Amino acid sequence: MKRRCDPLNNPEGSVTVAALLLLVVLTIIGISAVTTSNIEVQIATNDKIHKMAFYAADGGVELATELLELNLACPSGFASDNLTIENITVVDKDFWMQADAPTDADGDAVSFPADTERDVRIDADSGPHTNLSIFGESAWNVGGAIQMAAGYEGKGKGAGGGGVSLLYEIFSQHLGPANSESVVAIQWRHIIGSEGTCMY
Repeated sequence: MKRRCDPLNNPEGSVTVAALLLLVVLTIIGISAVTTSNIEVQIATNDKIHKMAFYAADGGVELATELLELNLACPSGFASDNLTIENITVVDKDFWMQADAPTDADGDAVSFPADTERDVRIDADSGPHTNLSIFGESAWNVGGAIQMAAGYEGKGKGAGGGGVSLLYEIFSQHLGPANSESVVAIQWRHIIGSEGTCMY
């Protein structure tokens, strides 16, 4: 007598179904892990590119302060337009005399620094590079007034005299790989009369 096979009570295929379900779950976990790893690599790469752009812009500010002080030490400024020192190109030799940020025909401020509006360029335009813009104005220094007569200041100096200084706005823009951009802006104060020796 033949036994009829009841598909609902047959345990022979249950192991196969369980194994297939386990493989599906493991596949989903594997795909999720690979996706998460790729996202983490992209985040780390973007963070690295951002930090490189920021530190390059920050280094541009340091260079700009040094160029500014060297330029103030020499009354005539840089010798010629488009002066190149290694990978640094001075586009505008009189940048230290600019009082205001540039404006367009309508009087609106022009975006700076940029490849079209800069005073100094570091590296070539074709790859990652840094643009510097510098603007300055004179300002009175805060005095150190003493309310009684004092004789230690020296001949021709008063107890409350603060003097005059030059205030500069320095902007450094770094354009890096993967369209990264970082802009650092600082204020720099130069005390008139504290110029160093002209080196060129």
